[in-house]
Amino acid sequence: MIMNMRPILLIKRPLDMLDHLLDRLTTYRLVLYYLMTLLGWAIIVSLWHKTPYSWNSILVSSVYLAAACWAVNKFLSWLMKIPANKESSLISGLILALILTPAITGHDYLVLAAAATAAMASKYILTVHKSHIFNPAAVGAFISGVLFHTYASWWVGNKFLVPLVVIGGILLARKVKRIQMAGLFGAVYFLTLIWSMPTGTSTDAIRHLIWLSLISTSVIFFATVMLTEPLTSPTKLDRQIYYATLVGLLYGINRFHLSPEESLLIGNLFTLAVATKRRLVLDFAGSKQEAEGIFSYLFKKPANFVYEAGQYMEWTLAGHADDRGNRRYLTIASAPTEPNMMVSVRVPERPSAFKQRLGSLKPGDKILAGYLSGNFVLPKDHARKLAFMAGGVGITPFRSMLKSLVDHREKRDVILFYSTNKRSELAFGDVFAAAKQIGLKSLYASSLSKELIAQNIPDYSQRTFYISGPYGYVKSAGDILIKLGVSPLKIITDYFPGYSG
Repeated sequence: MIMNMRPILLIKRPLDMLDHLLDRLTTYRLVLYYLMTLLGWAIIVSLWHKTPYSWNSILVSSVYLAAACWAVNKFLSWLMKIPANKESSLISGLILALILTPAITGHDYLVLAAAATAAMASKYILTVHKSHIFNPAAVGAFISGVLFHTYASWWVGNKFLVPLVVIGGILLARKVKRIQMAGLFGAVYFLTLIWSMPTGTSTDAIRHLIWLSLISTSVIFFATVMLTEPLTSPTKLDRQIYYATLVGLLYGINRFHLSPEESLLIGNLFTLAVATKRRLVLDFAGSKQEAEGIFSYLFKKPANFVYEAGQYMEWTLAGHADDRGNRRYLTIASAPTEPNMMVSVRVPERPSAFKQRLGSLKPGDKILAGYLSGNFVLPKDHARKLAFMAGGVGITPFRSMLKSLVDHREKRDVILFYSTNKRSELAFGDVFAAAKQIGLKSLYASSLSKELIAQNIPDYSQRTFYISGPYGYVKSAGDILIKLGVSPLKIITDYFPGYSG
C-alpha cells in the first residue's frame, strides 16, 4: 500500500549542505576543477614571485602535459579498443604539472613528454584483468626520473598554496570517502619523521619539524589527491588502514630514501595483493522498462565472475560524453544466481549523454565494467532481523539481495520500506512478491516519519537497517532512525550520486 505522510526533511546541517553540493559533481569533475583552480592560483602568485617558477612556464607546462596525456590516452584507447575517460587523462596531466618542474628548455619538454606517455601507457599495459595497477601520475614521475635523472620536484609544496590545497584536498577526500585514510597516513608520516630524527635532537627542532610537516603542501596534496585515488587504493576499511600505514612509513622513514611517488607505487602493489580488481568487457543483451522512468539493461555475465548481492561496479561507455563524463558507479541489480548482469537506472526527461548512450545500445555492443566493490551486502548471520529502506531507484541493491535469497530458498526476517513519488514508479514487484516466501514484508510509502517506522516495525531496535537511495533520502532516513534510538552501528547506508542524471 502507499502511505502518504509528511515529506522527508532534506538537508539541514552545514555538512549536509556540503555533501549535497559535492553530490552535484562527479568525482572526476571535482578533481579537475580543483587542480585547475590550484594551478590558476599558482600562476597568479607567481606574478609576485611567490613561486620559484614564472607564470608562463607554469601555464605552458600545464597545457602541454594535459594535451600530451589526452593525446596518448586517446591513441591507446583507440589502439586497444578500450573506452577512455578524457577527464582522467587531463587529471593525470595536471597532477604531473604540479609535481614536475615546469619546462624551460627543450630537454625539459622531453622529460614532461616521457612522464605523460608513461602515465597513460601504464593504464593500458601495467594491468591485471584489464585494471591498471599503479597511480598513473606516480608512474609518469617515476619513469621520467629514471630515464632522464630529472626527478619530481613536488613544487606544489609552496606555503602560498596551502589554503587551496587543504580546502580542496578535504573536499576531495570526503567525496571519495577516504578522509580517515588520508588522516591516518598523515599521522603515521609525522610520527615516523619524529622517530627518524637523530638522538639528542632538541625539542625546538622537533616542534619546528612538526610545524613544517603540518603545513607541508606537498604532503597534504599527496595524501588527499594521489593516495586516495579510488582505482588504485583499497575499498575495504581494514585494508585502507594497512595501505595508509605502509605508505606513511615508506614516505616518512628517511633511511629508505624513497621519493613520494616510489612510496605510492609500492603501496599500489599492496592494493593489488589484497584487493585484485577485474575489469570486464561485457556484451549488451537487452533492456526492459521496470516502471515509469526506470529502465534495466542486461549484459552477458562472464564465466567464473563472482560478486555478492548488493555490490557495485564502475561502468564506462565509449562515445560522446557530456560534462558528467562517460563513467558511472552503478549497483549490480541482478542477483549472482542470474545468467546476466543487470543495471537499473532512472532516466529523466533530459537524460545525460551516458544514459542516452545506454538507451541506444544494441545487442552485441560493449560496455566496460570494473572495480567491483561495496560492503552493502547481506550479513552472514542468517538470524539477524533486517529492515531495507529504499528511495526511488535505490531499490536496486535490494532487488539483487532478495532475488538471491529467493533463488537460494534462504529464509530471512526482512521488512522492506520502498519510497517513491507515485505508484507507477514502483519497480521489481515480481521479485518482491516472490520474496514473501522467504519472509519478506513490503511496505510502500511516499515518505517516512518516526511514527510510520515505529508503527510498522515495532521491533525496530532489534533490527539492522539498510538504507539506499539519493543523498537526501539516505540522510533523512538515517536521522529519523537515530531519533528513534536506533544505534548507528545498526544503520548501513548505500549512496551513489547521479541517480537522476
